Amino acid sequence: MALFNRNTALSTAIVLTSASPLLWVNVSANDNVDAWSFSGKAKAGMEYQSNVNISELEQASGESDSAVVLDAQLDLGWQVSDNLRIDSGYSINDKSYQTASDYDSRLQLAFADVSYALTTTTIGANVYHAQADLDGSDFLTLNQFSVYTMHSLSDSWFLRPSLVHADKQFDQIEQRDAKSYSAAVDSFWFFNQGQRFISVGATYEDEEANATEFSYTATGLNARISNQFSLWQIQQKIQFGAKLSQRDYQTQDDGSRRDDIHQQYDAKWEVNLGQHWAVLTSVEYGDFQSTLSTADYDETRAGLMLQASF
Repeated sequence: MALFNRNTALSTAIVLTSASPLLWVNVSANDNVDAWSFSGKAKAGMEYQSNVNISELEQASGESDSAVVLDAQLDLGWQVSDNLRIDSGYSINDKSYQTASDYDSRLQLAFADVSYALTTTTIGANVYHAQADLDGSDFLTLNQFSVYTMHSLSDSWFLRPSLVHADKQFDQIEQRDAKSYSAAVDSFWFFNQGQRFISVGATYEDEEANATEFSYTATGLNARISNQFSLWQIQQKIQFGAKLSQRDYQTQDDGSRRDDIHQQYDAKWEVNLGQHWAVLTSVEYGDFQSTLSTADYDETRAGLMLQASF
């Protein structure tokens, strides 16, 4: 049942995708020598999931399973001038379970980002379009627009506030169609010439669904630490991340209150096998507490992937 990794919502997954890669682009944009840049990655591997689920529908099967995962992405960048940069990309993630074929999924994501660098501040905007399929059928379409700024507070400290609007449309569950508005601020500290960083952030989200029982406001905190290093002449990267969010839903149809608390933790290890190959391992745990019994569950994931990049 998992459409993506355990970032609960498709919108959340896209927000994280937009924040991380583009951060590196904006920080280092003026260091690019070539006006055009093109890169790509392809991954293949296995993922074990202790509780197969569809996070967007808040449904967990209670059964474990393993899946074959195929993933590819292409990114194109254009340094138009010393200050203006345009980035775009496309990615596809395909997951096929061994026995839980009803939860087989495919997620396609395309984005475009425009940023302009001033002396110590970068301003930008991006658009994301995502299409998620479940068991070979259309499931969810998401369109997201975001504006952000990146402030260089020192040589190693950056602050990134952003505003996001998202529109979710479910193909067969119209009452879950929703529009959301969110605000976030993330702070990044870089060390050791960018080989290590720490980030912390806070978010606020207001989602209005067609059916009031699915509408909520949420506040959240997140933190991540990343370290790149060389051991036995092998380049490696280790990351640890944590997220905590609390959702307050509107009064349910039966007059009851619903409150959710989501806790998510992950650890990732990347081992480079030369210039173009890497082995990726990950372990993730999610604890989704809810006064609604169908949305109250936990899960553990473990993944092993081989990555080729250029």
